[in-house]
Amino acid sequence: MSVISSRNVNDIIRKTLGIINPKIMQHGDVTAYILYKMLQYEQRYSEQELVDYTMLGILHDIGLYKEENIKNITDFETKNLWPHSIYGFLFLKYLSPMDDKAEIVLYHHLDYNKYDQIQSQYKHIIECLNLADKMDTFLHMKEEKLEEDYFTRYRDIKFSGEALDLFWKAEERFGITGNLVNESYKKEIDELLAHRSFSERYKKGFLEMLIYTIDFRSEHTVVHTLATVNFALHLGRLMRLSGMELRNLYYGALLHDLGKIAIPLNILESTGRLTDEEMKIMKAHVRITEMILEGIIDDDVLQIAVRHHEKLDGSGYHRGLKEEELTLPQQIVAVADILSALYGKRSYKDSFDKETIQEIIQGDADNHKINANVVKTLMANYDRIIAAFEKEKDKTIGLYLEILDQYKKMSEKFKDFQ
Repeated sequence: MSVISSRNVNDIIRKTLGIINPKIMQHGDVTAYILYKMLQYEQRYSEQELVDYTMLGILHDIGLYKEENIKNITDFETKNLWPHSIYGFLFLKYLSPMDDKAEIVLYHHLDYNKYDQIQSQYKHIIECLNLADKMDTFLHMKEEKLEEDYFTRYRDIKFSGEALDLFWKAEERFGITGNLVNESYKKEIDELLAHRSFSERYKKGFLEMLIYTIDFRSEHTVVHTLATVNFALHLGRLMRLSGMELRNLYYGALLHDLGKIAIPLNILESTGRLTDEEMKIMKAHVRITEMILEGIIDDDVLQIAVRHHEKLDGSGYHRGLKEEELTLPQQIVAVADILSALYGKRSYKDSFDKETIQEIIQGDADNHKINANVVKTLMANYDRIIAAFEKEKDKTIGLYLEILDQYKKMSEKFKDFQ
């Protein structure tokens, strides 16, 4: 049984990113639909290509989610074009299964009369995405900001005239704008994505991508999640979990803090002890994770993800479950989560030393908060588990540094396109 169905991949992306900014998510959906219908009209693409390009349309502004306090998306779509295009390209290239097609997102705001300055096998898709993006953007602009003759004056200058003609042909055949108004377009997108069976690698790539979107809010949370996954898998193997249990353990640990995407940044990155009210808000991340994943992800994975703060004596949250209600994989992730929290550096603390970490974790086991056998396995293999994580962490941090370095270099280079 698969962890997630092809149909539900878009659902989990929509629910997660919609929490950060529903306006950007809606713009992505509409732009993707317009692009899809334009390409469908041409009848020259395989079903998999249509799925890939539609997913790119949905995610074409993923770089915007990193911006804080976005009130008017059209300002970013008409004035401040390149920062989110460049970051979105790098994000999709390195942190998603869309790596080979990510350059489509990079150039989606490039004026058509500058296409001769770039080399890309996807120029036609770029010009269609550019046009679809403009169509939705201008639908939301106030009348006084939209030049009446825009689509005449800037034909083959800011956008492709061929793409515009294609849009009108697709509009005549499919009734694109009417489907947008009555919102039936959402069902069409869902049916397209559900009809195509995604590979496990493709689905895994999108689930991993969602964890990296938390970086838009808190880099610490991403590193914490990666550590929890790493620690949990090592403990699971040492405790001889089955292949299916290890798979569920991986995804449960990967998704366990997804709800933190809705927690205010001042709480996520607090430099001191949280107040009672702030702690109440922080604890809500478990219920939010459950709300995102419920009905979308395999139930075994869901329960691993949402039970990582439960305690064997019933003193945990968010349901106050007891030992007999918690499976071994759920209890392993609970231990891995504590180890990750203690081992990780924060703005207000260094990593605890080995002795302190072991003392705290052993104390929780002795007080019947967490599984004593899991803790025993951890203590016997502590140095090896930590060393394996450090190796993986360096690789991950190195990737972040590479993205930031490329972003800086590309931002300088793309000033020529302003």
